[in-house]
Amino acid sequence: MKRLKLINFFWGIVLFFLLLLSVVFAYISTDAPYYLSMARDIALGYIPYRDIFSSYTPIAMYLNSLVRLLTDNPSYHLFLTFQYCIIAISVLFFYKISRSEGLGKALSAFLSLFLFIAVLSSDGSYINLEVYVIMFCFMAYYLLIKKKFFWCGFFLALGFFSKQYGIFNFLPFFVLIFVYHGYQKDYFVKFILGMFLPLIIFLTYFVLVQQVSFTALSLQLTGSGYDQEMIELEATWFRFLAGAKIFILLVIPIIFVRINPFRNKIDTVLILGIFVNLLPLYIQTVAHYFILSFPFVFILLARNLDLSNKKFFMISNLVLAIIAGLLFARINRYKGVYNEQLEIAEETRRDYPVGSDVFLYKHFRFLYILNDYRNPVLEEIGYRYGFKPDGEFREKYEVLSLED
Repeated sequence: MKRLKLINFFWGIVLFFLLLLSVVFAYISTDAPYYLSMARDIALGYIPYRDIFSSYTPIAMYLNSLVRLLTDNPSYHLFLTFQYCIIAISVLFFYKISRSEGLGKALSAFLSLFLFIAVLSSDGSYINLEVYVIMFCFMAYYLLIKKKFFWCGFFLALGFFSKQYGIFNFLPFFVLIFVYHGYQKDYFVKFILGMFLPLIIFLTYFVLVQQVSFTALSLQLTGSGYDQEMIELEATWFRFLAGAKIFILLVIPIIFVRINPFRNKIDTVLILGIFVNLLPLYIQTVAHYFILSFPFVFILLARNLDLSNKKFFMISNLVLAIIAGLLFARINRYKGVYNEQLEIAEETRRDYPVGSDVFLYKHFRFLYILNDYRNPVLEEIGYRYGFKPDGEFREKYEVLSLED
């Protein structure tokens, strides 16, 4: 036990420095301008789906808009710190789940540190929506254990409204209610009522209050016009391994845990949860998509781990060292990118002052954040990744791209 506490102390220090370095040397990643620009627009009073074309459900953008409202001109680093707070909430609920599953404090803390570092290394150090999905998933799982079925369904639905891929969690959770607590009609009724409440609030606000047509809302959220450029990226083994490396490393410790899904129905459902959350990989093989499966991976570990498993601790510490090393290497590799972005932002301000109406294409999208540029086609196009401005578009609007 004393040795485990020392190990936890070591990984706690490692986590602290990884968090510090990843914030200090953070640069504005590819997806960040979409989400943070929407958060800014929401803070300015724009309504998603009516004033802003968006293919994503809105909770993460609304939460980030609070940062804009509470802080005057917040930096990118503050938004990243806010995301780390979201991850920390996920880890806290995982710790509570581990304790509920019978693990001691030290062992629960070890797995929690493992989870935090794994999420960061799997693109969790970039702004993304998946961390919000898993936060609500961990909350829902904890509430399921505590037989709070209404709130379990409610928070699971909030995961969907953080990103549509959260819908995959409903299948394993429906089954988990049954295998954890047996079939009781009342349990499922409460769960379904909780599940539909966010949907009712969502439709009431956007369709009835904000007068967004149901058709327009459906077309945007079901991926109408979703960037074919993103979907049609060539699938290669290198691309898959680059995205899957952290997930693959996490599978290694599981091999050394005595899991028998044929004897334990809950473990079977958790494995199902892992697989259904890998379905988005059919769209793209990117590291942050794998984060969606992490709640089920780590809860599976928490349910089957004990202090006597020395092989697991040896392998897991080795894997954790590799995962932390990969994250440090990435931070070090890109540590100069933010300064380059600042230089480009300063040069661009000579021609386009802060707050100008400019459409930014591909490489220049980070200027939506650094120069507070305003998208002139919010309602028609929004911040869609794959839209390519043609000659007619360039005649009508100011456009910044590498082609200029």
